[in-house]
Amino acid sequence: MSKDIRPKRRPTMEDVAREAGVSLSTVDRVLNMRADVRLDTAQRIAAAAARLGFHAKGVIAQRVLNDKPTVRLGFLLQKSGVAFYQGLAQALSNAAAAFSGARIRVMIGYLDDLAPAIVARRLLALREQVDGLGVVAVDHPIVREAIAQLRDAGIPVVALISEMSNAAGAGYVGVDNRRMGRTAGWFITRLASRPGAAAVMVSSQRFQCQELCEFSFRSYLTEHSSDWELLASRLTLEDDEFAYGNTLDLLASEPDLAGLYVAGGGIAGVLRALQEHQAQKARLPVVVCHDLTPLTRDGLNAALVHAVLSHPVAIVAHHALAELVEAITTTDRPMTRLLMPIQIDVPESV
Repeated sequence: MSKDIRPKRRPTMEDVAREAGVSLSTVDRVLNMRADVRLDTAQRIAAAAARLGFHAKGVIAQRVLNDKPTVRLGFLLQKSGVAFYQGLAQALSNAAAAFSGARIRVMIGYLDDLAPAIVARRLLALREQVDGLGVVAVDHPIVREAIAQLRDAGIPVVALISEMSNAAGAGYVGVDNRRMGRTAGWFITRLASRPGAAAVMVSSQRFQCQELCEFSFRSYLTEHSSDWELLASRLTLEDDEFAYGNTLDLLASEPDLAGLYVAGGGIAGVLRALQEHQAQKARLPVVVCHDLTPLTRDGLNAALVHAVLSHPVAIVAHHALAELVEAITTTDRPMTRLLMPIQIDVPESV
């Protein structure tokens, strides 16, 4: 008994139109570039063609790619040698490569000199090179004025990690820093054997994120128990050696220190001082710091750190790109404030 084997019918433009829920003429316009088609419609047609195995799916996909706007986004991050900012830079590059709404050209720079005047000059130097800008910077009048000049030139700015005052007109993508500080307070009050002296280390109160973290941490401990002694804040200046020396001095002057919240940079120096203190069999305070990196992961595993509160860099990167692209491609759109969830890690979770 013979079996009638017929070749499988190749998908047609009519099949693609039916699958995508559009008219045949719309598919024809996308395929032959006869007229403009909305980007979301073209994307739907491209997806239908790929699912059906339509012979010209590559041509349709290229048409969709050509319809995407090309935007130039610049990002100025903090010190180049810091693992957190290296991770954020990688997350921004990954988000740009995966972004579906536009073709994004990313330029990433670092602010190794944090002086406000230097930061402002670096911002303004990008005016002719980018369509939108993301920045991690201190909330200083000179920096706010530079951002306002960029805004007046039609270049939207998003503050990453550390928010700017409303006067700057920048958007914000990051965590709720009040919640971050209170969460640090929650960990220290729960994990310390008893109330005692507690200290905060910050890079500079000019970073709004660190100012809010510090204030909220102190507020939480004050509300929790009057037995907590809140010490004067210590600076790290985003410098590992300076942070190392200041941490050693703190541990020597406060041998019964119950809690330490590191809300700023210089964590490598802080961890080195804690490690030396641990090697001398001295009692360590409960320590909470920011951002899970190979360094802070090692700190958790070595029992130098009890909890790490992190900015979810992949989510921050995606939303920062989306916010900038939307602001660039939409007329008179105000910048918005987008709060991301805090990532929490403890020794048992890493």
